[in-house]
Amino acid sequence: MTAEGYIRLGLGIVIVVMIAIILYRFNAGKGTRRRTSLEIMKERYEKGEITEKEYEKARKKQGK
Repeated sequence: MTAEGYIRLGLGIVIVVMIAIILYRFNAGKGTRRRTSLEIMKERYEKGEITEKEYEKARKKQGK
């Protein structure tokens, strides 16, 4: 095989790997579900970012 053949083979492998990485990263985020606003508020309450009063107000607003 000539040098040109090795270069083409190498470029072909690099392109295939890049496409595989792009497809993997594009599809990786689709499996996760979106969090509800109440779940986010609960996490913020647990971290101490909001008060219990603010959390209860958000919970009542959601009807739960």
